[in-house]
This record gives sequence, C-alpha cells and structure tokens, in this order.
Amino acid sequence: MNGADPRHDQSDQADLADQADRDGSQTDQRESGMRQVGDVDGCGRYGILEATPDGLLLCSDCGGAFAHLGLHVARAHGSTAAAYRLEHGLSRSRGLVSTEIRVKQAANAAGSTATQQALAGSRDAARAAAARIAGGLPVSPAAAAQRNARIAAAGRATRTGRVTTCTGCGVEFCALVGSARRRFCSRSCASRTTRATTRQAPQQP
Repeated sequence: MNGADPRHDQSDQADLADQADRDGSQTDQRESGMRQVGDVDGCGRYGILEATPDGLLLCSDCGGAFAHLGLHVARAHGSTAAAYRLEHGLSRSRGLVSTEIRVKQAANAAGSTATQQALAGSRDAARAAAARIAGGLPVSPAAAAQRNARIAAAGRATRTGRVTTCTGCGVEFCALVGSARRRFCSRSCASRTTRATTRQAPQQP
C-alpha cells in the first residue's frame, strides 16, 4: 500500500482542531474571569476542600479551621452548606465535616442499617439525575475534574501501551488490551487489505 489512508489524516486534523478548541476554551475561560479547579479562591483553592494536618477543614471565606465547616458557614457567614459548595466549586456530595466527625456519624448510623437499605432500594438514581438536570444545576468543577481523571485512567487501562503499525495503511495505533495481537487499525482497513490481497493472488488454472 502506498502512504496512509487520507481518512486517517482527516481524523488527525480533526483531533488537532478539537484540542485547539479545548485549549482556546480554557484560555477564554481564564480571560473572562471563570475560575478553574486549583485557582486561588479567597483563603483557599477553588474546587478543593483543604484541611489542616490534624484534620480540620479550612474555610475559604475566612481562613479559619473547623471540624464542622457546614455549621460554621451557617453561623458565621449566614450561608448554607449547599451554597458554600456551589460558591467554591465543590462537589455537591462533598461532606463539610472532618474525618473524625464523619467516622462518628458512620458509627451512629450503623444502628439504622435497615432504614438505610430501604432508602437505597427505593431511590431512583436516573430520576434524581433527571431532576438535577431539569433544575439547571450543572456538574460542579470538582466533580467534573474527578470525572475527567476517571475517564483518562480508564482509557490508559484499556490500551496495551505498545505502538503497532497497521499492516494495511501504515498508521500507528495502540491496541486494546483484549486485542494485543491486532495487526490492523480498523475493520475497514483489514477488509480493504484482504480484498486487495485476494485480487492480487494468482488464479488457479
């Protein structure tokens, strides 16, 4: 075969364009004042719930350290835990209590296992997600960063990490773990190569 398949070149160009769009989007967000996870946020960092060495949680509004940050936010700043999470880019499921208090709460809840199981059994995750989306609540920056990290890790885990050159078109690719012996970059490329080989084979008299 002579050279690479033009469709692979187009795919590479599209990937480069998508990356440029993402890079440009990130730049536009910073220039427009939109905060990113890790940016300075008052007395803390946006999208990150920081703690002291002894486990107390740091308040991004005042810099104080508290075992029950949610209670402090309500009493000292007149806000709610949900509003604090939204303001500082934290995941909606992120607890605003220290590890010590969380352990105590888990121990106290151990006696109500039957009730918790009944609640879990009756909860419809799909309906809850639909209600969140309908309510216009976006994914928090912290949750988005965790999701992107999981997707990236999953992608790395499913590839062998070994670069293979396609027998048909010459493009380089990393095969999936379950297809370590794969010789072609795609099924269509394998089919084209097989047809071409069949046509070139000498006819039997």
